[in-house]
Amino acid sequence: MTTRLRHRPQLEEEDASALKLGAEFNNAGCLLISEVKYLLENRDKDAPDTAVYNKTLEYVKTFAKFNTTDSASAVRETLRREPALTQFETAQIANLCPVDAEEAKSVIPR
Repeated sequence: MTTRLRHRPQLEEEDASALKLGAEFNNAGCLLISEVKYLLENRDKDAPDTAVYNKTLEYVKTFAKFNTTDSASAVRETLRREPALTQFETAQIANLCPVDAEEAKSVIPR
C-alpha cells in the first residue's frame, strides 16, 4: 500500500498590526461606527432586543463620530479619494478622527 502525502495549503498567519486579518476578511467591507449606529437604530422593529444588540447599540452610540448619515457619507467619500488608503484604513481614520497624519500613522497599522 502506498502512502500519499497530502500537501495542505499553508495558512496565512493573522497579524492585525500588519492588516493580515485572515482569509475571511480579504473581501469584507468596512463600516464606520456611525454607519453601524444607523443600521442598528433602523433595523427591523420585529427583531428581538438581545443583550448583544443592546451592548452593541450602547457602544456605537458612545463612539459614533457623526450624527447623520450624510456627514458619515461625506467623510467616507473624502477619504475614499485617497488612493493610498485601504478600505480598512479609511474606516479607521473616520472612526478615530485623528488630528493629523502623524497621529493617524501611529494608531493605524500599515
